[in-house]
Amino acid sequence: MPSHRPVADISDEQLDSFMLGKSFFSKPWVLAPTATTARDGLGPLFNANSCTSCHAVNRLKADLFTPTSGINRALVFKLSMPKQHSQRPMEEATVYDPIYGGQIAINGSVEVPFEMETKIKWQTHEEKLADGTIVVLKKPIAEVDHLNYGPLNKDSVISIRFSPLLVGQGLLAQIAEKDILSHADPDDRDQDGISGRVNWVYNPLTRTKELGRFGYKASAANIAMQTAHAAANDMGLTNSYYPEELCTSYQQACLNAPKSAQTPEGNLDLPDNRLQAIANYLLYMKSPANIALQGKGYALFKSLKCASCHTPEQKTVTGLVFQPFTDVLLHDMGDALSDGRFEFEATDREFRTTPLWGLGAKVMAGIPLLHDARAKTMTEAIMWHGGEALYSKEKFQQLNASDRQALLEFLESL
Repeated sequence: MPSHRPVADISDEQLDSFMLGKSFFSKPWVLAPTATTARDGLGPLFNANSCTSCHAVNRLKADLFTPTSGINRALVFKLSMPKQHSQRPMEEATVYDPIYGGQIAINGSVEVPFEMETKIKWQTHEEKLADGTIVVLKKPIAEVDHLNYGPLNKDSVISIRFSPLLVGQGLLAQIAEKDILSHADPDDRDQDGISGRVNWVYNPLTRTKELGRFGYKASAANIAMQTAHAAANDMGLTNSYYPEELCTSYQQACLNAPKSAQTPEGNLDLPDNRLQAIANYLLYMKSPANIALQGKGYALFKSLKCASCHTPEQKTVTGLVFQPFTDVLLHDMGDALSDGRFEFEATDREFRTTPLWGLGAKVMAGIPLLHDARAKTMTEAIMWHGGEALYSKEKFQQLNASDRQALLEFLESL
């Protein structure tokens, strides 16, 4: 689990920024206009009123859906139109629904109707391990009701996203671009079945393409960019990356809603100094400690080719070696995990290799796994793997009980 404490070797100025960012990350935002000008600007369409509404550990391990309380805030529902993705401008990550935009807002301000209600139904099937163990695999299927602005476009796809634990962001940000590129093999020239590639994303501030490294599809080039995306889409907070409210032309009440107080950057709910403070909170947060890469479980991890994508070690530009267990590249994960969503150059079947550090603590706390929280156990998560990871999944499926336990115990140690 993230310690929410800063690393030791930062300056007093950096520590001040860390503490300021922690405050803006943790405390609720309010609707504009208000006397609380430091935290006004929530909405007018939004899902949550604070970062911790989605990323707090107790939120992540709670039931995802109950009939009485509705969908857990840690789940968001993305909208996209994959059939039109190839015609999008370079500046846009995804083609969105024309009426509802890129993410369903389940809340609205006083005079702005929320967009719709979200629900989940489960699609279940079973798979058998070599020793006869039955693994029940459940896939969440998004459903919606009470659409307040009209029907979704016939080509729109709903993709479920589960808020991740924000572990080790600062070290991932410090991997040299050349080191990430050195592991990419988009044409599988070595013919090992693994063809990781970079997601080149558009940065609206620099107006250039940059290497993506954050998010489930590596669609953010840096921590501030990822933070800005979450602030705009989850809380309706305008910022330098998203200077306009995410209201479509069909949502006039949203377009006409009151704005937050004037800032040096204009009418931004989250001006750059506060956005960067939140980014610095994540940048300077302590990361999981390194472990000894040895033993039977680790040997199995390598022999099953898990390490081909979940690269155990990386190093920062200053030479610090750390163990995120990711190559920070996109990989084709097969039809079973496809979410129908394209982001910049990432296809519907491609996801960035999820870092595994902190995995054992997540499982111990009862936090679900995978991009849409469909897996409750590591075994379930592995059995959902396909595409480039199909070999690893099938070899895991064939393990005897003793070897399987050794591998899982190694994963629990991360």
